Amino acid sequence: MGTSQDYKNRALANLEGKWGTAAIASLIYFAVDQGVSYAFTMPMGNNMTMSYSTQGLWALLCQPLAWGFTVYFLNLIRNEDIRYERLFDGYKDFVRLFLAGFLVTIAVIIGICLFIVPGIIIAMMFSQTEFILKDDKEISAADAIMKSMRMMEGHKAELFWLTFSFIGWFILACLTLGIGFLFLAPYFNTTMAHYYEDLKAEQAF
Repeated sequence: MGTSQDYKNRALANLEGKWGTAAIASLIYFAVDQGVSYAFTMPMGNNMTMSYSTQGLWALLCQPLAWGFTVYFLNLIRNEDIRYERLFDGYKDFVRLFLAGFLVTIAVIIGICLFIVPGIIIAMMFSQTEFILKDDKEISAADAIMKSMRMMEGHKAELFWLTFSFIGWFILACLTLGIGFLFLAPYFNTTMAHYYEDLKAEQAF
């Protein structure tokens, strides 16, 4: 496995000349995931119960889109199809991807409620699930989660520090009123795609 900087450098190399395409892909994802949610909840005003319920339901319905956005950048580093419609491929496999996303989300939330650290550990354990579902069309949601757990044995701290290395960029993106996330999201996801490729190759032997 490489260092955090190795993965980030490789991501930047892949994104060279493709930043515009990647930013538009991010815009499409955020517009559907966040923009539509806001449009639904804005008329509800101070009705917090209805607002949060609607946001939660929409987040669940967007699980396959979140998967599509993540694996879009795996396609990018593999020089595969990165047309924007690929972002919505998850809806062709809705049940499996929805179930995987739902189970992972619930597990992480429960872990966070147990003093945050368990939630971080669980998030690291299940971090490869989306990529596994991309590469194995037959694997079940539960089996993909279990495979991610096995792949991440001995690698959780390593991935945590790789993720944490983006904290400065995250703060900077927040200071741009969110516009910076159109570029940070591709940078982060492309880096994570490279990490998965190395993790997968390491465990193939």
